[in-house]
Amino acid sequence: MKKIIVLIILFLTIGTPLYITAQTVDREIRAVWLTTIGGIDWPRQYANASSPASIERQKQELTRVLDRLKAININTVLLQTRIRGSVIYPSKYEPWDGCMSGRPGVSPGYDPLRFAIDECHKRGMEIHAWVVTIPMGKWNGIGCQQMRRKNASLLRKIGDEGYLNPELPQTADIIADICEEITKNYNVDGIHLDYIRYPENWKLRVSKQQGRENITRIVRKIHSKVKAIKPQIKLSCSPLGKYDDLTRYPSRGWNARTTVCQDAQMWLRTGLMDQLYPMLYFKDNNFYPFAIDWAERSKAGQVAAGLAIYMLDPKEGNWKISEVKRQLNVCRQLGLGHCFFRAKFVLDNHQGIYDYLRVFNFAQQGMDGFAYPYYSINNTVQSSGNAVSLINTQVPDPKQIRQDLPWIVSNGQRVSLPNKSEALDTDMILVKNLAGNAVATLVRHGNQLDIHTLPNGMFILYTLDKRGKTHRLAFLKKV
Repeated sequence: MKKIIVLIILFLTIGTPLYITAQTVDREIRAVWLTTIGGIDWPRQYANASSPASIERQKQELTRVLDRLKAININTVLLQTRIRGSVIYPSKYEPWDGCMSGRPGVSPGYDPLRFAIDECHKRGMEIHAWVVTIPMGKWNGIGCQQMRRKNASLLRKIGDEGYLNPELPQTADIIADICEEITKNYNVDGIHLDYIRYPENWKLRVSKQQGRENITRIVRKIHSKVKAIKPQIKLSCSPLGKYDDLTRYPSRGWNARTTVCQDAQMWLRTGLMDQLYPMLYFKDNNFYPFAIDWAERSKAGQVAAGLAIYMLDPKEGNWKISEVKRQLNVCRQLGLGHCFFRAKFVLDNHQGIYDYLRVFNFAQQGMDGFAYPYYSINNTVQSSGNAVSLINTQVPDPKQIRQDLPWIVSNGQRVSLPNKSEALDTDMILVKNLAGNAVATLVRHGNQLDIHTLPNGMFILYTLDKRGKTHRLAFLKKV
């Protein structure tokens, strides 16, 4: 388990709060890409505002998917939120994609993104908004049509598809505005950028270095806007599976850095990205040396290997499950997480992969020996006003929570802290999200803690003494 790295910056002014930033990588990423384009993962049934029953069917379809993902200990869902210049939530920038209602530009009668966020969080799973960046879909599709009316000069047509031009500064503004909108309006845990690169069939007229700078400009703009709103949000992308040629193993002309100007390892190293999900859709010597390369260069953040679960389907490939099992075990040995493309291929249990994951993903719990501390809370009492109920967790399954901490549940502005000896010598409380990332430090007033600045959600409270040492104190649920 990697150690928590905490940077403490003390201000000399008496009474000034202690500010802490942390990049914590204690929890193994176990993720899936949940695709909405064409409803190929979800939804399989359309919804419309005039039919509450159709909306309920679509919602129930997602909850069944999430229940099954939870059962195999998936902790991160990458939900396709921007499709191709179209989205699955009410946006002031782009139209509704047709995947939800069956009619491009038409609302399904509810907000699928908000519903998905709530359902993931109920199950203890992070949800990251998966944003397809450069592709805009068919030239005559709704995304391209709207962009052509707004600013046709930003588009490049290749075949029958349209793409935003990464060489124009306005492209960075357009994509960053979408990411900013999602971050402001939704309680997502991350923004996941897909296709943040040059299209493979783009005739590059600038140097490779300039091409990388063009793509990095987009990443930097998104980072600036997103982190200014919510510093705790995890920014990630899915680069090509091979970063560059290795000394002994060439990428065979298909790599992130040189082929499509995607400098992902630099983004992670410099903090522009918090996580990477390289699409390692290969096997044998096209997988293992390049997985090792990602692991060796990922000291500044988290990397989860994108695994080609779809190749277990006989219609897609001829892989045997032994190959995927080996990749999973090697990734764990390397300290890499894993992410499956895509959800349906996992849930269809091709060659028994779902059954295998039920065992594999419980073989190593999350940070500090537990996976999802709010999976199994029974009889939680929510407060009204400033009244707070302090309860102990009820744990029916010891696999899920191995440490019994008190819970604080409140919708008020202040909470009462439990009386614990290690809390007596500290005036500061460190607040972390469930991934272990520090999101705030709050001043303790006696046994009271002012939580009005925290968003609604689940947190872990730590005492913080003058030497920077921490002790786990309680779980907090702010509603």
